[in-house]
Amino acid sequence: MKAKRQLAIFTMMLIRFAGIANAEYVETMDPNGLTKNAGADYGLVDDNAIANQSDVIQKAIDDIAATGGGRLIVPKGTYRFARVRLQSNVHLLIEKDTVIKPYWPAGEKTVVFDLDSERPTQRKQVTIEHEKVFIENVSIRGLGGRWIIDYSDRQRAKGEGVRGILAKMVRNFLIADLDIKDNYSVYCGITLTPIQTMSETSDWPVSRATDGTVRNCRIFNASPGYGLTQLHGAQSVHFEDLYAEGGVTLRLETGAVGDKTAVYDITGKNIVNENGRCAVMLGPHSAMNGVVKIDGVKSISSAFAVTIGKGGVKEAELKNNPDATDGIFAKGSYVKDIHAVFGKHAQVKTHVFLCIPEEYRNELDLRWENKFFEGPSIGAVRDTTEGHYKVIVEDVTMEDFKYNADKPIMTERDSPSGKWGAAVAKWKSEHGVSNRSDK
Repeated sequence: MKAKRQLAIFTMMLIRFAGIANAEYVETMDPNGLTKNAGADYGLVDDNAIANQSDVIQKAIDDIAATGGGRLIVPKGTYRFARVRLQSNVHLLIEKDTVIKPYWPAGEKTVVFDLDSERPTQRKQVTIEHEKVFIENVSIRGLGGRWIIDYSDRQRAKGEGVRGILAKMVRNFLIADLDIKDNYSVYCGITLTPIQTMSETSDWPVSRATDGTVRNCRIFNASPGYGLTQLHGAQSVHFEDLYAEGGVTLRLETGAVGDKTAVYDITGKNIVNENGRCAVMLGPHSAMNGVVKIDGVKSISSAFAVTIGKGGVKEAELKNNPDATDGIFAKGSYVKDIHAVFGKHAQVKTHVFLCIPEEYRNELDLRWENKFFEGPSIGAVRDTTEGHYKVIVEDVTMEDFKYNADKPIMTERDSPSGKWGAAVAKWKSEHGVSNRSDK
């Protein structure tokens, strides 16, 4: 019965979103409307991020929202914030070169900006009515140029994690002009996710980050297990001019745990990755996703430009939902205009070790918690769907590849035979590498 219910929900969602195409943020900011300055009007102090001034910026946002909305300018400086929650019709304009450091106590997880409605912190106190509330018509953007979230001074530690921006129950939103300075931390810099509802079906129009644009954003020194943007759940969102050094630039990894994690009507343009895993990752796990359309992808010294996974149900998901099945991306999804440039500083996961040409294996450096090598680019596109679903891939070009240049789209048939685990263990033994834990 659960499987039939899941199929019915998926069909309903596709019908609901069928008339939506290439949706994105619609400008609602009035340049002549109410404008406040967080420094001059609310006492925000450029103290080089010594004190946590989250309460100052939150009061300014709340006051502007109470008047019906407007613009809040954050003057150039270096500040420390955490869990700052936007309110409907408030637009945050952050002056060029402003640096925001997260308030991030040791041993904790945090987020700098929340694009989400307010709900009780105790799960038992949350009602279905709470879960129908969302914010709308909001933006965080640069004023005169790029602004910065910087947590590059923190070493990765167990039990800790940080997100620059978390978008959940929000409709009509813009995130723009952001540089994130990372240090191989846990979590992606910008995360879009659904709400885990109390009801069996979502019968209201917004249950995830909806109708938005993410543009002109970058991350540096991203962990290979994370990256710039992560989409657990999103609807009608456009991504443009994104760059990641390390990790994954646009990560559509959905359905890891929870059948309500899925994306619909996602578009992307000009997605670039350097010295990382890939620019675009499609990994459905157990989610029945809608259409994804990406045009313009480039990788520079990354393992791949694009990876498309078959999916697969996580063990934790099976405990919650024994009827869960391998996920998909809907018919009509595509990734086009892909260019991969070879290099030797890619983040290469150990499970593709057998795909690394023998010539380069002595140059490998095992890093990032013993799960990833720093090593050579392997190819342009890796498609392991094995016919489970179809993503159209067109216009693939490769530059400076000595190996796999004749295989712009690599499938499971192109993987050498053998067991990667045994091959990695042998490589470790030959190179005197222990099971150390790196950042």
